Amino acid sequence: MSSSQPSNRPVRQPTALALSLAAASVAFVLSVALAQNTAAAQQGHMPGHTMSTPLSVPIAAPVATPPTATRMAALPLTAQNATIVAVPPGITETSVFMTLRNAGSKPVILSGVTSSVAAHGMLMVTRRDAQGRTGMSETRTLTVPAGRSLSLSATGDHLMLMGLKRPLKVGERLPLTLRTSDGRSLKVTAVVRKP
Repeated sequence: MSSSQPSNRPVRQPTALALSLAAASVAFVLSVALAQNTAAAQQGHMPGHTMSTPLSVPIAAPVATPPTATRMAALPLTAQNATIVAVPPGITETSVFMTLRNAGSKPVILSGVTSSVAAHGMLMVTRRDAQGRTGMSETRTLTVPAGRSLSLSATGDHLMLMGLKRPLKVGERLPLTLRTSDGRSLKVTAVVRKP
């Protein structure tokens, strides 16, 4: 009668051994290839590619987006009686007058004026000295007080258009852009009138 006791002889499993060796070989080949690619990448190239300089990808801090005009509140300014003074042919500068009303609760600080008919614009202040003489000079800003008006006139503060590109015709309506120190702007249409 035979017994079913286990044998002490080792059992050979050639298939399992072959699979184990194959897996070890693949792992070894992959590790060697990875090491070569890592070394090549650190030198600035990959196998099969030629590069004159190493690749570098700069990592920059995110740049804050400046507020745009569309996101900023509209200027609380209105312009009335905007006038460009007609000048004789050959004269390349002229004055601009108007009344600016500020309906807001904060002052509006004008920092510039531009027009397509002039090379550039200037903000001007008119002052009277101790002897009663009146003179004008360029200024960086003009302020329209909160809840009040600023009158730009021939006898006071005003705007100038410099380097006129062509003669202006009486009655012509021309666009102007007033700019503020906080980056906003106001479009104004001015009429060319005789002084």
